[in-house]
Parts: sequence; structure tokens; C-alpha cells
Amino acid sequence: MKKAKRCLIAVVSGVLVASAVLSGCGQSKKEVSKNDDHLTVYLWENRLMKNIAPYIHEQFPDQDIEFIIGNNDTDLYSYFKEHDELPDIITVRRFSGTDAQDLQPYLMDFASYDVVSKYYSYAVQYYKNEEDEIQWLPICGIPQTIIANKTLFDQYGVKIPENYEEYVQACQQFYDNGIKPYSMDLGEDWSNNEIIQAAAIGEFTSLDGIEWRNGAETASDEVKFDDALWKRIFSETSQFLKDSHFGKEDINIDVDTGIQMFVEGKSAMFHGHPTVMQQLQKQMDAELTRIPYFSQTSDESYVYMTPSLNIAFNKNLEKDREKLDTALDVLDCMISEEGQKLIADGSGVISLNTDVPTMMQDVPGLEEEINNNAVYIRYSAQKSFDASLEAVHGLLSGEMDETQAYDTLRSVMNRKDPEEKATVNFENEYSISLNDRNGRDAASSILTTIREENDAQLALAPYYYFTSSMYKGECTSSRVGMMTAKSSDTALYVTKINGKQVYELVENYFADADENFYVTNKYELPIASGMKIIVSQEESGFSLKDLTVNDKKIDKEKEYSILLTDTTMSVLTKINPKCEIEQLKDTTLSSAWTEAMSKGQQPSAPEDYIEVEQ
Repeated sequence: MKKAKRCLIAVVSGVLVASAVLSGCGQSKKEVSKNDDHLTVYLWENRLMKNIAPYIHEQFPDQDIEFIIGNNDTDLYSYFKEHDELPDIITVRRFSGTDAQDLQPYLMDFASYDVVSKYYSYAVQYYKNEEDEIQWLPICGIPQTIIANKTLFDQYGVKIPENYEEYVQACQQFYDNGIKPYSMDLGEDWSNNEIIQAAAIGEFTSLDGIEWRNGAETASDEVKFDDALWKRIFSETSQFLKDSHFGKEDINIDVDTGIQMFVEGKSAMFHGHPTVMQQLQKQMDAELTRIPYFSQTSDESYVYMTPSLNIAFNKNLEKDREKLDTALDVLDCMISEEGQKLIADGSGVISLNTDVPTMMQDVPGLEEEINNNAVYIRYSAQKSFDASLEAVHGLLSGEMDETQAYDTLRSVMNRKDPEEKATVNFENEYSISLNDRNGRDAASSILTTIREENDAQLALAPYYYFTSSMYKGECTSSRVGMMTAKSSDTALYVTKINGKQVYELVENYFADADENFYVTNKYELPIASGMKIIVSQEESGFSLKDLTVNDKKIDKEKEYSILLTDTTMSVLTKINPKCEIEQLKDTTLSSAWTEAMSKGQQPSAPEDYIEVEQ
């Protein structure tokens, strides 16, 4: 088998980097753009709205930048493009070039800009399309590796493995002592996607594997498979499952169960990124360390890396140099040291920017791999998750042998999506953009629909649960679901409180909605229903001035039923800890909206729910 020599070399560029990006964004502040057309940035999860968005606003306070929540799916942006509303900057985490084929004509090529020269060559090797363009860039890497309970290893006299043979021995020793070697959450699709690539990581990093990956990333239709390569991959996957003592029962282990087993000392290993390890360390009186994934065919070991997010620019930005410069400033801010830490949610960041050192000092167990730049970037085409789950579950259940599992994965990867029928025909069009009263009509319509479906009088939700406009005409269920933040969904709650408590809830939302998030600009104003919020804009943000119901001041003594999300429920609990709050069973904001529209009914009309006094 051919082996690839990997080295970390900065991508060659004809233009020298103008300035280094270290702990800050390294950009001078510009004058406010004279264009009313502000920069729109879609972030794939609401955690990013709470960390990187405020940081970018701090760096460029004079720039008009709107951050909107998206979903971890390029199909959302295809939906926007169909209606000529592709945002300026788009991001996803699960990404393959194949998934974004339809967007290719509308995305900017980064290859001719200085920013690409700041990236290590290995970081962009899978980001070139058939035209040799680089339309997507990863921001930074998050190591996703085995987390080991070193205290448990020491207790049973088990050596921390340094190669695959020692890993097998460690698993056997724990198994013989009644300890589950590895409680991987194989009920989750991402873990099945990971286990195939991690088990056969030597194959994926070989020349054969790199050649297949390059072809898969740029496939315009069917993904071609190298049978010889993939038979080896599934042979090693099957062997890894057996060596790790995974069985049929692991099919039902979800992430919470896997973590619980590890925390309780019932398993010796789990997996995750540095933030997960930090959370586990707080729960456990044990020393934890990391173990890389080992090649079964050599002594090499690798850090399995997940890009924190992948970013692309709308090609139309090149028609407005001033706006493009702002967009490039935003990108520079993201790939700065502080930007990467915020996006990755802490320490343990593999920097892909040659100007920023890798931030892995507090992540024990991976020193050799990091020093040798032995990093493997996850393949994450959308269909690969379902395909991996079906194949691995087939192996675990005993219903498939290696050949059948491979055939299943290949079939699912190339399976054509059935044509989806429309579930609703929207008679009106509502925009997700701010209207002239600083409200969002699409978000208002969605929240009001859900409120009325649940017989609540009022509702309050953060803006970052609503993603898309409603476009006039027929719409499928999957597209309906894209209008809410499926990747950052929220449970729904109902409670009854009096008008005074409602006022205090809204007042405190502006003062302390979240320990990491404050309403600082008009784009971050909450969505309300059944009531109108009158706020005053101040230098530090907004403050509540009045609250009306049916055009009258809210009755402080009257009892109201109010629909809440995770965030607004948390605010209410802080100020009224004795309040009885009911969680709607098996219901999220996204599922409630999709269910309402599945009946073919029209959504509720948007309300005039916000007023901003200057």
C-alpha cells in the first residue's frame, strides 16, 4: 500500500501577507460604510452568536454587520439562492464540496486573495473544486480523539497505548476485568462517521485514501469508490469494532449514556473534543488524558480533526470593494488567535493559520502527533453520516458482513433523494430581515403560530432561533424546518405569571439574557408575540420602557400564560425560582413549527411586537 508523506507547508501565494494576525484581528478600523446594504453573516449554531459575534463587533464597532443563525446544512443556502437572497457570508460545520455543488457558481474564489496564503497547505488540500478554486475555508481545527481515564488505567495496571497493538491489549485487559473498554456513543450518526475513518485512519491518510478523498470532495454526481481501498477500510473497521469489544448493545448508546458510563468508571475510554474533556474533568475525581487514533498497518498515529466551521463568501461581494474588505476583516478576525479560541470554545485548538501558534498546550496525550503535524481532517459529506450509521450498525448487529456493510455505505452515499412533496403553499411572503420597526416578520409569524397552537397568550424568544424568510408559494417540510435553527434547537416551556412578572422577565432579558450574551444592537432584539415591547436604545444597549398587550399597558395584576424557550425560561427561573414551569413534552421550537405547517394551514400573520425609541 502506498503511504503519503505529509508535511506542514504554507500555501504558496504570489502576494506577500501584509500583516500578521496574532492575538487580535490586526486590522485598522474603517469609516462607516456609506451603503445601506449592510454585511450579513450566517453562523451555523447559536453558540457562535454568543462568542465570536460580540468579539467581531468589538473589533469593528463602526461597521454595520448583522449576524444571523443558520443551520448545519448547505441546503439552507441553496434555498436562499433559489430566491436570490444568498447572504454575504455563510458557514456550516458538516461540509463536503459535493454538498455545495449547486452553490459553486455563486461563491467567491479565495485563491486570489491574501488570506489563503495564511493557511497551512494540508488545511486546504480538500477544499479545491474541479476548477481549482477555493470557495470554502476551514476556520480552525478541533481535535476529536479518545479520552482516557488514566486513573482507571493505573488502577488496573493497564498501559496507556502508544500504538494499535497496545490499544488492543488495553481493551482486552479492561474487558477481562469487567470494565467496558470504550463507551462510544454509537447511537449517534457522527460517531459512526468517526469510527470508520478513525479505525482505518492509516488507509484514509495513504496516497490511495487521499486520491479517493479528492475525488469524493469534487464529485458532481456519483461518488466513485475504489473497491480495493474500501474493502481494506471495512476490514479494519470490523477489526476495530471487535478489538474494542463493541457489540449489538452499543447501537443504542447515545451521547448521554456513553458519558454517564465513563463518568461512573464503568468504561475506561470515551471520545470528544477538548471542551468535552474539560466538562468531564469537572465531574470526575480522576486524571484524564487523550489517546490518538492508531493506524492498523503502521506505527503511525493521528489526531482526528473536525473543522470548527467552514466559511464561504457570496461572489457578489467582489462588486463592492468596501463591503468585501469588511468581509475579509471578519474572516481575519475569525482566524486570529482570539477568534479561533472563541469559535472553538476554549483551549485545545489546532490553528490552521500559519501566523497563529497551535493552542494545544493544555491538551495532554497528543504532543507527538501535534509536533509531527499528524492531523487528519474529517470527511463530512452530509450523506456520509447516515451511510456510516447504517453500515456500522449492520456490522454491530451481525446482520452484515464487511462486504455488505461496504455495499450499504456506497449505496446510501449515492442514493438519490426522493422528490419531496410540498406540505404548505404560503400565500404571503415574510422576511427574516429587520423591517422599518426593527422587527422580523418571518420570526414573528413563526413564533405567533407556535404560541397560538399551544394556546398561550404571550411568547418571548431570542432572535437566534429563526433563520429564514418565508417565500410565497409551495414549500416542502424540510424547507419549512430550515426556517428555524434546527442545529441549535430549543425546548419549549409554558408557565402562568402575572403582568408584573412578565414585565420583569422582559426587563431582565435585556439586562442579563445569558452570561455570555447581551443585547447590544438592533439585530439582537428578541422576538415577542401577544405583546409589544417598547425599548430605549442607549449607549450600552437597550432598556425596557413599556410593555403593552392589545395596545394597552400590561395589567400587572392579571395572570398570563406565556411560551418560553431555554433562554427565556432560564431568565425567568433566575428572577422567580419558585415559578412552576412546564416543559412541552417531546416538542422543540423547530418540531412545533414543522408540525403546524404539516397540516397545510397558513401561518399566523406577523405582529407589530417591537418599538425602539431613539
